[in-house]
Amino acid sequence: MTRLLVVCVLVGWGTVSDAQEEPWAAVLRASSAEDTELAERLQGQLSDLPVVLRVNPGPAPSTEATEQWRTAVSLAEQGPFRVVIWFHHEPEAIVVHVAEPATRRLLVRRVQVETHRRKGRSAAAEAAALIVRSALKALVAGSPVGDVVEEVPDPPALEPPPPPPAPAPVSSTAPAREGWGVSVGWQGTLVGAGPLGQHGAQLGVGWEGARLRARVLLLASLPTPLSDEYTRVSLSRHALGAGVDATVVSTEHFRLGAGLEVGFAGHLRDTVALAPGVQASPLRLTPSLYGAPTLAARWRGGPVALEASLALDVLTTVPTLGYLQQGTFILRNSLWRAQPRFGLAILLGTH
Repeated sequence: MTRLLVVCVLVGWGTVSDAQEEPWAAVLRASSAEDTELAERLQGQLSDLPVVLRVNPGPAPSTEATEQWRTAVSLAEQGPFRVVIWFHHEPEAIVVHVAEPATRRLLVRRVQVETHRRKGRSAAAEAAALIVRSALKALVAGSPVGDVVEEVPDPPALEPPPPPPAPAPVSSTAPAREGWGVSVGWQGTLVGAGPLGQHGAQLGVGWEGARLRARVLLLASLPTPLSDEYTRVSLSRHALGAGVDATVVSTEHFRLGAGLEVGFAGHLRDTVALAPGVQASPLRLTPSLYGAPTLAARWRGGPVALEASLALDVLTTVPTLGYLQQGTFILRNSLWRAQPRFGLAILLGTH
C-alpha cells in the first residue's frame, strides 16, 4: 500500500512538472532591419526556456501610451500570444517593451547606445535582448514583470455622418421672374419700297409674370431716300404698340414666347422735286392701325438679357407714291399692307 502511494505521488509530480514546462507563445513586432536582427538574437537566447517566439512584421506601435497598449492587445489576440514584444529605436537608445495583456502589465526599459564606441549599437542590441530574456524567464518562473497599465477607455464610437441633403428637383422650366423691365435695341421693317426697308430704334417697357408678359413698344425709323429722275422721297415709318405674349419654352437661360401686338403706325414722307415742271407734294403722314402676331426668343446670362423678335405688321392703310399727270395718276411705289418686322434688343430688369 505504501509503495502504491509513493508511485502515485511521483507520477503526479511528474505531471505537474510537465504542465509547468509546457511552452507558450510570445510575438515580436518587427518593423525594421534592426528588429529582425534582435529577433535572431532572441531566438538563440530562448532555447532553454519553454517559450516559442513568433515574428510579426508590421509598423511599430505608436509612442502614444493609449494607442500603444491597444496595439499590444490586438497583437496578443491574433495568436493568441501571452507576451507582446516591440522596440523603439532612437539615435542614442533602444527602448524595450514587454507587455503581458492578460495581467495588464508592461515592462519598459531604455538601453543607452554608446555612440563613441565602434560597436556601440551592437552592444546595445545584445543588452536589449538580454532584458527580454530576463523578463520572459521571470514570467516562466511565475514572477510578474513591469508595471500595471491603467485602464484604457475604449475609443468613442464614431457616429455616421449625416446623409447629404437631397438635391433639389430639377425643373424643366426656370423659376418665374416677375416684375418690370425695359428694352433698348434696333428694329428693321420691310415695307415694299427700297431693298433694305426701314431701320431705326426701338424702346420697350413691360411687366412679366410667371407665364405672360405685357409691354409697350415705341418704334422710330430713320428716313430712307427713294429717288428717280423726277423726285426724291424721304420715307420713314414710326409706330406705337402694345402686346402680350405667353411663354412657350422656358429654361434657366432661355425663353421663347409667342403673342399678339396691336397699335398705331404712321408712314411719314417728304418729297423734293428734281426736274423742272414737277411739283412736289407737301410733307404728309399716313396713319394706320395695325395688328401683328409676334415671336420672341430671349437668352439671359445674368442681369442683362438679349432678345430677338419677329413680327408681321398687318396695316389697315398704307401710302401709295406716284405722280399726277394731266389728271392721270402714275404709280411710283406701292407699300405692302403686311410688313415683316425684325428686332434685336438688350433687356434690363426682370423680363
